[in-house]
Amino acid sequence: MMWIVLVCASFCELGFTVCMKLSDGFKNKKFTVLTVFITGLGIFLLSVATRTLPLGIAYAVWTGLGTVFTVLFGILVFGESRDKKKIFFILLVIAGVIGLRLCG
Repeated sequence: MMWIVLVCASFCELGFTVCMKLSDGFKNKKFTVLTVFITGLGIFLLSVATRTLPLGIAYAVWTGLGTVFTVLFGILVFGESRDKKKIFFILLVIAGVIGLRLCG
């Protein structure tokens, strides 16, 4: 159950980074408010997950999945580069997250 909470927290990380970009340097008030709200929600969910998951593993998985989701979103939605090296290293992050899940 806590792993599902942790994945939801990671999606919040995606949400806050996308809203932060769309806030245009916090000039757009709607996306600025969303950034702050989603950030708080993500941190809350992370704290819930750490009730039973080890802190180091939970934090590494949270940031790792958030990074993967954000990079993939950037490629698919914002048209960022699909460089082979970038894909390779994202796959390494995914492998690390899977490894941590197997350890935790």
